[in-house]
Amino acid sequence: MSTLVARPNFTLASIWAQDRNGILGTGTSMLWHVPADFAHFKQMTLGYPIIMGRSSYEALGGQPLPGRTNIVMTRQRDYETPGALVVANLDEALEVATAHLADHRDQRAAITASTATTPDMDRDPAPVVWITGGAQIYEQTMDRVDELVVTDLDLDVRPLSGQNTPLVYAPHVDPEHWHVDPDRSDSSWRDMSGDARWRITTFVRPSHR
Repeated sequence: MSTLVARPNFTLASIWAQDRNGILGTGTSMLWHVPADFAHFKQMTLGYPIIMGRSSYEALGGQPLPGRTNIVMTRQRDYETPGALVVANLDEALEVATAHLADHRDQRAAITASTATTPDMDRDPAPVVWITGGAQIYEQTMDRVDELVVTDLDLDVRPLSGQNTPLVYAPHVDPEHWHVDPDRSDSSWRDMSGDARWRITTFVRPSHR
């Protein structure tokens, strides 16, 4: 198990959406269309570095998400992809992300100033490095991240996935290690968007409350 290590002043956070059973998707695709949550993901991550596994990156079509430093973790030493930075492990990813945080500072400030913020954006001013998937990366980084921003969808995708479709699940959020931040979490469902109602829960470590 990896341990928390000293790092510059930024928040390391994971962000994901899951159905009622904690399903993230198939590992290569999502099984829902919730435009409001897509917009929330963009609003939270735009202007920050994002770290993801190779499969998650390729599920995006192998194209970097604009306005963010895209960092791809893979064991394939010869893996290359235009527009993204390729690393072998989380420590390398954090080193690369730290080097690019200054590049995004002015961009993120402009986004915040021009966008109507929601409670889940009312956060510490420290910059954020986001973990954006997939399931293995979320699991591997659970003891390293400071926060979890989880979208719950009022939807059961199992009947939609087919009997032979492999499904991947979000990591378990242990209440002994994670507390809900009520100031940045929804107390009720948000309006229907596409396939489902949705709500956001922000989890923090007890010492970070």
